[in-house]
Amino acid sequence: MDLNGAADRINWAEPDSVLGTYVAQMDRLTEPVNPGVPLSLSVHGLLVSGELIPQWQWFAEVSQLNDHEDAFYVGTAEHVKEQSDLAHEAIKIRDTGGEITHRQYTALMAPTRNIHLRNTHIHSPGTNHNEPGSLWRGRLADVSGWTPGTTLLFED
Repeated sequence: MDLNGAADRINWAEPDSVLGTYVAQMDRLTEPVNPGVPLSLSVHGLLVSGELIPQWQWFAEVSQLNDHEDAFYVGTAEHVKEQSDLAHEAIKIRDTGGEITHRQYTALMAPTRNIHLRNTHIHSPGTNHNEPGSLWRGRLADVSGWTPGTTLLFED
């Protein structure tokens, strides 16, 4: 067994395929998720806990922060929601044997690169920052470990 050759074939920069599939399925939902799915992530030595929500919902919620709608985030939310809707339609059409459009195919095949959490807690070693943040977006490739459920750390 050539361990050097095996190491060359492993791309550690790739996100966990199970988590990627889980997030991709969440991103294809067409209705808002409330509450989101509890999830805890290990990201560059930090523990990030929160509720997993679809990408388009995250942008929609960001656009409504501070009691105003930010045009950039509103537009981004609308675009991402449209892509989600197209992917969802493509799945339905494909499953019934129909032909999908190029736009639907493109939306369906778009890689999932980010994960979106709300009601986020970020914990770092040696500190206790349990005040919840609101919204968090991170790269899937930066997640080194994860578990279902949220993890809250308290000092004695």
